[in-house]
Amino acid sequence: MLLDWNSIRERGLAGVGINEEEAREIGRLTDPEAVERLLAIAGEVKQHHKGNEIYTCGITNAKSGRCPEKCSFCSQSAFYETEAPKYPLKPPDLIAAEARAAEAHGVREFSIVTSGRSLSNAKEFESVKKSLKQIRETSGVQTCASLGLMKKEQLAELQAAGLDSYHHNLETSRSFHPNVVETHTYDEEREAIVAAKSLGLYVCCGGIFGMGETWDQRVELATDLRALNVDSVPINFLNPRPGTPLAEKHDLTPETCLKIIAMLRLMLPERDLIVCGGREVNLEDRQPELFRAGATGVMLGNYLTTSGTQTDSDLQMIESLGLEVRPPPHTPTAPPATT
Repeated sequence: MLLDWNSIRERGLAGVGINEEEAREIGRLTDPEAVERLLAIAGEVKQHHKGNEIYTCGITNAKSGRCPEKCSFCSQSAFYETEAPKYPLKPPDLIAAEARAAEAHGVREFSIVTSGRSLSNAKEFESVKKSLKQIRETSGVQTCASLGLMKKEQLAELQAAGLDSYHHNLETSRSFHPNVVETHTYDEEREAIVAAKSLGLYVCCGGIFGMGETWDQRVELATDLRALNVDSVPINFLNPRPGTPLAEKHDLTPETCLKIIAMLRLMLPERDLIVCGGREVNLEDRQPELFRAGATGVMLGNYLTTSGTQTDSDLQMIESLGLEVRPPPHTPTAPPATT
């Protein structure tokens, strides 16, 4: 089919996403002029809905390794021999200090991330609640957690302790999910997202691209994210980890990554799109174009088990493009004493 660029632009500006057939056609674009038109329209739609503010997030790998889940992309799985670090849950004081340090380096949303199927240990759960309370008391960041397949009742307790956002990725489309995740189902992933949405939490849900999925399966994932009405979409590009089954998988080009961002922007015109892991190795010197392709944010600092770009470099890139970091949403309720 021929894409009607004027119609796509008008619908995007009106907040109406493209349909699945149009999204699939984007994957078939090879003509440089057509790809440039795609990026220009996606960038215009992003600018219309989100302006010049860039959403920055950061994480702490609060509990690492020894994960009982078998996900072929993940170096923290206990099924694989990797160099991922292994340590127990960090204490609340340390996590809160990391949140303050991240805020001082331009991060507006800070997430506590733990390995494992879920945070089912009662002592660990109470510790995370204390961490959230301390973060809220001593910093202004939007609080987030990524704790696996949590239930609604648990999420409600975390929300009462100060949780603003919940992050849980679908990872990939329903049809491809069994190829990369063996120990839990797509529906279990989805249930955690639905539970978080039902509580009014800001929900971050996306996936990893470049694991062997087809373009149509990327559209399938985007369609489900739209149906779930998630608030932001973390976009990860596979950075293959030694020791995992996907260690030799290198399917992405910088142009493909930009087309994925643009497709997601045009399917989800009003949502935040946050480019996270793997952007450095996959976008290469085209990283500054991710905003022009429709992204509204980036993860600053390091990722779970890999190093990211120096924060100062990312902030300089944002400033050089005439963009600005969206400020943190809160005022600390009990700032730490100064000496």
